[in-house]
Amino acid sequence: MRRLAPLFVALLTAGPALAQDTVVVREGSLTLEVFLATLVYGSVGVLMCVLGFFAFDKIAGLSLKHELVEDQNVAVGIMLAGAFVGIGLVVAAVMIS
Repeated sequence: MRRLAPLFVALLTAGPALAQDTVVVREGSLTLEVFLATLVYGSVGVLMCVLGFFAFDKIAGLSLKHELVEDQNVAVGIMLAGAFVGIGLVVAAVMIS
């Protein structure tokens, strides 16, 4: 399973980039197509961030929920915030490209 994890992450991050379609929109116009594309890509981005959290939880080898909620470990919270920012940047870059 550990050998397949990088392949799984690569497939998840490449999916939106492969499915991206060029939409030409005049300034100030919002069509249903653009609105739906925004909802779909936003949902995919949030899903990727959640999956990234679970992957980070497995890689870090900690119980992040236990550390944050029960022990109130601020350092783990800061580390997790940095991980979310990093994952979010990667997801946004994939979705824009």
